[in-house]
Amino acid sequence: LKLQFLYFIVNHYLPHYNNMPTLHGHPVSQPCRSVQWFIDYSGVDCEVKTVDLLSGAHKAPEFLAKFPNGQVPSLEDGDFCFGESIAILQYLADGNDIVPTDKKGKARLQEYFGRHLSQVRKFSTEIIRHVFFEKDADEKKKKIAAGIESTKAMMDSFEAHFEKNKFVLGDTLSLADFMFAPEVDQLFMVEYDFKTYKNVGAYIERLKEVKGYNKMREDMAETLKVMTAKMAAKQ
Repeated sequence: LKLQFLYFIVNHYLPHYNNMPTLHGHPVSQPCRSVQWFIDYSGVDCEVKTVDLLSGAHKAPEFLAKFPNGQVPSLEDGDFCFGESIAILQYLADGNDIVPTDKKGKARLQEYFGRHLSQVRKFSTEIIRHVFFEKDADEKKKKIAAGIESTKAMMDSFEAHFEKNKFVLGDTLSLADFMFAPEVDQLFMVEYDFKTYKNVGAYIERLKEVKGYNKMREDMAETLKVMTAKMAAKQ
């Protein structure tokens, strides 16, 4: 019986585990959080490995051999390796009900992905990056203020949008939310005035009821504590 049990485990469970895709990422990365959240939300089979960005593990020869761009998130599925969060999300979500099947729904989703890359990512590139990379306190404050001002028109447009819509693409959760939310909710790090944007704030509150969202934020907060301690120790 013991041999039969071992045979069952080896033939039914181990192949499934070994064939599981692997996400290489880091909780502080907004695009990584988007994918991690979707994995937790959907329950899709995917192993998650944290890449030590502080030590430069994403630039190590063995990592670059699989992912020449040297960035996270990156997905490894057998011998198929690729990066970019939008591509990874669509790959993992293939066949999931959250992906629109109608022509107009597909177009709206792709429209948002384009806007995400050209506009929404500015929350990270023009605001949050200064939290980590600008060491001078006065310069950091100036650059963050400038970033908030430069993204004001975009935030105003989302404030108006969420007055009439529950989610990014309407009243139904979509992959657009998995991309948008990790960008906007990180603004708590700069004490962003969400009182001015009550509808955006209400949107974030709604997401707390979505599976995996709170875990994503908790993982980020805990990782930030660890990273901050490591960076302080090096100074």
